[in-house]
Amino acid sequence: MNYRKISYILLSLSFVMIIAGGVSSFLIGLRADKELTNKRMVVVGDAFEEFSTNTSFFENERDVLYNEVLSNLFFDTMVQNDEVVKERLSNYEEMVDEMTKQVKELDKLCDDVYYPDSSVNNKCSNYKVIYEQVVNYFLSDISIYNENIEKFNEYQKSISSGISLEKYSTNKKFIDYNKDSEFAGKED
Repeated sequence: MNYRKISYILLSLSFVMIIAGGVSSFLIGLRADKELTNKRMVVVGDAFEEFSTNTSFFENERDVLYNEVLSNLFFDTMVQNDEVVKERLSNYEEMVDEMTKQVKELDKLCDDVYYPDSSVNNKCSNYKVIYEQVVNYFLSDISIYNENIEKFNEYQKSISSGISLEKYSTNKKFIDYNKDSEFAGKED
């Protein structure tokens, strides 16, 4: 009978130790998960900050492009300015390409993840709208430029000058990145 008591006590003690170990392991895992989540939220914040900075650069470049280039497209200077204008448009497109790389990083950090900090969740939803606007603004600007090239070429054809300029070509398309059935930034 003594052995039964001892074995019962040992069995109970083993059971308590196993449960305590499981709870301890769970709490350690929970703490590690919380630390990982906090680190990931910092990475999201940093990535969004860099993206936001590049968005500001894009907006500034767009303003400069309109003020110095697109608003000064005159038929009598288009031929001599063509190379410079296309170079500026190429640099403008490179800004969009750089932001596309950042968006891919943010996609990895934000897709199907809900963070305990609402400001991080806002960043995860806002970058999509901002990116959509950037790409669609870029394409609208290129469309406006190419319409001016078409008008110039039609005019040159009407006076039989033999002069013709190439449109700016890009493989980008208008996007609905946040999938809300609207093309933010697309100017008709």
